Amino acid sequence: MTASARVREGGFVRNLIFENFPLKVFSLVASLALFSLVRGAEDAQRSLFVDVVAVLPDASTGRILLSDIPDRVRVTLRGSRSLLNSIRRDDIPPIQVTLDDTRARLYYFDPERIEVPAGVEITQIAPATIALQWADRAERRLPVHPTIDGRPAPGLMLAGPPEVRPPSAVITGPAPEISPLDHVTTDPIALAGLEAGRHERRVALMHLPPHAEYEGDAMVTVVVDIAPQVAERSLPRLEVAVVGGEVRELRPARVRVRVRGAPQVLDGMDALGVVPYVDVSELEPTAGGQSVPVRVRGIPDGVELVDVEPPDVLAMPSR
Repeated sequence: MTASARVREGGFVRNLIFENFPLKVFSLVASLALFSLVRGAEDAQRSLFVDVVAVLPDASTGRILLSDIPDRVRVTLRGSRSLLNSIRRDDIPPIQVTLDDTRARLYYFDPERIEVPAGVEITQIAPATIALQWADRAERRLPVHPTIDGRPAPGLMLAGPPEVRPPSAVITGPAPEISPLDHVTTDPIALAGLEAGRHERRVALMHLPPHAEYEGDAMVTVVVDIAPQVAERSLPRLEVAVVGGEVRELRPARVRVRVRGAPQVLDGMDALGVVPYVDVSELEPTAGGQSVPVRVRGIPDGVELVDVEPPDVLAMPSR
């Protein structure tokens, strides 16, 4: 292509673009505006989620709803595209589901009861219905059993059953769910790290079945007593000593002594130092065999006498 031809071609393109340029720009803008106007006016659909608020029946009805009510439903709207695009979720109030008929087996979302802007109609609600299941309401007072976790430090022990205040709790709920329960438990109470003494813990009660609840506070106070660990040791066939006089015979002449104390103290205790004895200083010399209580001496500090078997022996005075 010659230079003159290229010049003529460039001039043609410039004339094509810039000849009557303002008119061409106006035509383009007008076309876009008309297209937007026509498209905005045509029907369209849009789905959005609407909150659901359930109004349950009063407790006086004696019935409880077992079905789960959805927190929201999907509502499909139809209207002009421009109007649908301007709708926000907050523009549609929550749907109030009033369940005052405890005999109903189905709830239907009525589009007429959902407020939408003028010029918009509801074409679909998902889910459109809710299946309703009811049960009789029951009330029970159950004992509270504390849950103990772990053990105290070595040398310590739980001194007796924990105390629970209050000792019972009242629960309400569907009869089929709470009838099998015979007690409720607490959250675990850790014993690790507790020193000797009295300890109070405020703990929550266990989670109940989905539709049951506690009447009042779902917390209790649990008191645990931690004490030094104790054990028992039996010292069999210890010979009974006689003080305060002489006797011809003791029946029996040997007894069993049972003591209690810290395990390490009992393990180190010398059994030969524990002496059961009877005091015969007040025996009647001519009265024959007489019952005398057996006492024990030589029990070390920190050790407690539990019992002597038998607690009395028959002493025969010397003649």
